[in-house]
Amino acid sequence: MSSGESGKLLVLCVDRDNDVGAVLGVKTPIIGEEELLKVAIEYALRRPDDSDANAIFAAIQTYRELVSSGYAGRCEVALLAGLEGEGVQADMKILEELDWVIKKDGYTGAILVSDGPTDEAVAPLIQSRLPLISIRRVIVQQSRGVEETFVLLMNYAKKLITEEKYRKYSMGLTGAFVASYSILMALLPQFAWTLLLVALGAYMAIKGYGIDRKVGQIYRSGPVRFSSFVISLLLFFLGLLQGLSRVVQAQSFNASLISLFLLAPVGGQLVVVDLFVLGASLFLIGEMLDKLVLGETLRFYQAMMVVVLLVSRQIMVEIAKYLAGSANIQAVLTWSFIVMMTVVIVAAVRYMETGFSSQQA
Repeated sequence: MSSGESGKLLVLCVDRDNDVGAVLGVKTPIIGEEELLKVAIEYALRRPDDSDANAIFAAIQTYRELVSSGYAGRCEVALLAGLEGEGVQADMKILEELDWVIKKDGYTGAILVSDGPTDEAVAPLIQSRLPLISIRRVIVQQSRGVEETFVLLMNYAKKLITEEKYRKYSMGLTGAFVASYSILMALLPQFAWTLLLVALGAYMAIKGYGIDRKVGQIYRSGPVRFSSFVISLLLFFLGLLQGLSRVVQAQSFNASLISLFLLAPVGGQLVVVDLFVLGASLFLIGEMLDKLVLGETLRFYQAMMVVVLLVSRQIMVEIAKYLAGSANIQAVLTWSFIVMMTVVIVAAVRYMETGFSSQQA
């Protein structure tokens, strides 16, 4: 027999952003048909246009269907809630409430009743505590009349303006775009749209790859590491601009574009390759200095990684010269061998340090 047939089922309705608790001032979890029905009626009277009320009623309906199907005494219905901001803290609160409900009366399976994908995001959390037998998705039917559609759109527009979690995107991003466009049109009208599209693309890439979270982790890891990270970014950006400028200004494209880019002079004896190598090395040095400041153990191979970067500088220069026709393949092979030997030494040092640490442990 399955867990649902031989044990006790829990019908769950999850309000991840805690709208019910915020509106009614009630504490969750709420267990039992009578208590849940009172909450559902009161919430529907306060927020008749909110789908959370429909989800609660659907959970009660699912519970009654189970009772009428022979599960009387072997099933229960409950409402769990997270926090207004959703996210990790909300999920942790939902887990705490679920653990409390399970401890109060043992269950062997759960049925999740949800009004949308936001609440369904908690399905893996429920599965970490109970087998999730089924998910019931509640879709509120709307009239297709023009007037009703207009009212629905107005309600959504009101949410975009009044609710904090939507307002920062609908109002904040729109306002920043309009202000930036106005300033750029006044200062650089010929490049306004180009700069805006670059900024929009950069924002989407940063959010899409979670770069902002990674930068936040670097900032919290230590002041020296973060400072070296900022300086490294500036060096990379300067090298990128200088290299692209050299490629654009080149009258002839007979030589390799890579060599033009990498060997573009920056000032004095420095070229673009040097800025890239210095930027990466500076970040590693900042990380090591942070470990020393915080009293953490500094491994020798970490310092050797800086040596590998510095040695790799020359092989990139030789490759660029070879592509431009001003160097022979012998120099490329020689520096390739030197870099390879350096990498082997670093790997051996790391292996010996790891083995020594294991023996001490």
